[in-house]
Amino acid sequence: MEGTIALALHIHFVGIKGTGMSALAQISTQIEGATVTGSDVEECFYTDSVLERAHIPVLGFSPKNVETANLVVTSAAYTHLHPEIARARELNIEILTYPQYLGRLLSKKRGISVTGTHGKTTTTAMMGLVMLHAGLDPTIVVGSDVPSIGGNAHSGQGEFFLAESCEYRRHFLNYSPEHLVITNIEFDHPDYFTDLDDVILAFSELAKKVPAHGHIYVWEEDPNRKSLVSDAPITTFGLSESADVRATEIIFQDERSSMKIMLKGQYAGDLNLHVAGRHNIINALATIALCHEIGIPIDVILFNLSLFNGTKRRFEHIGSNQNGAMIVDDYAHHPTEIRTTLEGARLSFPNRRIRAIFQPHTFSRTEKLLHEFSRAFQGADEVVIADIFASARELEHYTVSASNLAELIQEQGIKARYIGPLDDIGVYLTDTLAPEDLVLTLGAGDIYKVGLGIVS
Repeated sequence: MEGTIALALHIHFVGIKGTGMSALAQISTQIEGATVTGSDVEECFYTDSVLERAHIPVLGFSPKNVETANLVVTSAAYTHLHPEIARARELNIEILTYPQYLGRLLSKKRGISVTGTHGKTTTTAMMGLVMLHAGLDPTIVVGSDVPSIGGNAHSGQGEFFLAESCEYRRHFLNYSPEHLVITNIEFDHPDYFTDLDDVILAFSELAKKVPAHGHIYVWEEDPNRKSLVSDAPITTFGLSESADVRATEIIFQDERSSMKIMLKGQYAGDLNLHVAGRHNIINALATIALCHEIGIPIDVILFNLSLFNGTKRRFEHIGSNQNGAMIVDDYAHHPTEIRTTLEGARLSFPNRRIRAIFQPHTFSRTEKLLHEFSRAFQGADEVVIADIFASARELEHYTVSASNLAELIQEQGIKARYIGPLDDIGVYLTDTLAPEDLVLTLGAGDIYKVGLGIVS
């Protein structure tokens, strides 16, 4: 009706400092045209600076924060008992969880979901870099700080929305992407999934949501990929001759690798990659498959992949100790991730003594995958196990301990010891570091603090 004034949308984020939440907050201003506020704990996170740069205020928790909001978006860490969520319910304000809200935003553009048990953050970051430099200006949400895209989010004017998509609690079923990239399918999140078959079922449900005019990209060597059924065409990537997009003649040198790229059996160009490990070659191949399909020229893809320099907490160089020991941090917290990270470290630094400092993440994962963890450290010369980093959602009683894991690793013929507190680990390393050492902190908790404490 003439003269009607549309009310400005005010979105309030409960738990805004989380990586995903802070990313959605940043892009909401542009996509939704919204005023954005958020609340969280006082503890400092890397996202504090991200939110400050975006001019998004972060408040302490209070029921008053939501009273002018039209929409409240909540982190999965909080329930309806949280005072802000409870107040929003009283006022009948719409409440969406992080995955529900991300699903709403994805539906506004051509959605690209990148998922998988491992590798989804790096793969999303690689794709974001290539798409940005190719001039597509996508909207991007990624689960880490990515220097090459300016943070963990990008509000683009283009038609694509690229989003890292997590399988936990089947959150990714809130999305209906046009393009779906699956890096791999393995058993994880044992506090939710009952077994591998349950995980495969979740990925299969997501694949069925991709429309016939869309596209799916899967890792050729994944034994579980054949369970995926979809009306959409499927492109495979990997190192096997049968892969649609593959790498051959791979040469590793330091933290770099070079290779020839084949598309449908035809030579397409050379790729020089500046991040370590075979797993990052697989991530790059997934990026090539997706970006080539959406129309980016292969020479543009390969050139921009050569510019990729990694993400925060993925083989991130922290610095050096005063005697020359190298300190690197990695988010690896699943046996496969640990194995591939150590393999990459060995390929890059064959002459260094690799000292893996691992903080198990959650009692449920440690208990369910205990024997897999014990066999994941073959690439290390020494392993130090910290106390288990517990999740707030774990209410059950678990009998597994960090010392159990250290004992099992020793039984595999690897030098291992349990030193629980992070401060004690720092003291041990400081007393024993040699110039040829590579200290690799591993885990999804706060194990990175050990590395920060011993750099000079």
